Amino acid sequence: MKAFLLLIFVLFFSQANAQNELTINYSEIKEEIEDQNSPNYYPKLLKKFNDFDKELKFEEYALLYYGFTFQENYLKNQSEEIELSKLEQDEKFEELISACEKYLLKNPVSLKANDLMAYSLYKLNKPESEWKKFQDRYRALRKVIVYSGNGLTCETAFKVISVSDEYDILYSYFDVENIKKQSLVGLCDKFEISQTKYYQSDIIYFDISPKLIRSENLKK
Repeated sequence: MKAFLLLIFVLFFSQANAQNELTINYSEIKEEIEDQNSPNYYPKLLKKFNDFDKELKFEEYALLYYGFTFQENYLKNQSEEIELSKLEQDEKFEELISACEKYLLKNPVSLKANDLMAYSLYKLNKPESEWKKFQDRYRALRKVIVYSGNGLTCETAFKVISVSDEYDILYSYFDVENIKKQSLVGLCDKFEISQTKYYQSDIIYFDISPKLIRSENLKK
């Protein structure tokens, strides 16, 4: 596994320690995904992603997730995720599927939309082949995030592109039940939490810099 990771993160990611933490270089990602002659040109990767290409590599999921910050729709439609959550709470799964389909056209790397799409199809007793592809995609994107740091400091924070993704990692991945306090520290969100068996610290940091920087630039 370690040899595989060392191979696939050449050029875009560097291995930070033996626990497979990764350093994300946004400028290099931007250069690669905007090069029309590169196999990692964003539209090419996105087509593979939307085709549920089973050969899509972990590094390509990372380029898709972090590369979305350089796309036109980044930050434009995130408020629509509130409606997805409401439909889930009301158990309106047919409507939720339609809403997720529309939202994924705007934000294909949304953790929430991919997760709820899988959940809705499952709840409606659709074949495993229909819901599992969204579940696999959701898990691959989530794995990219938890490999991007260790969360113990702002310098080693988990790298996310939306606030919604922070809560997904907290609740769904680390099984956090109690958030005591949340504060902004520089370009990071700092959470004080109750430790879980999956995260052995009472503090966790998320680097939300793409959102904060882009939002500030939009104000100018």
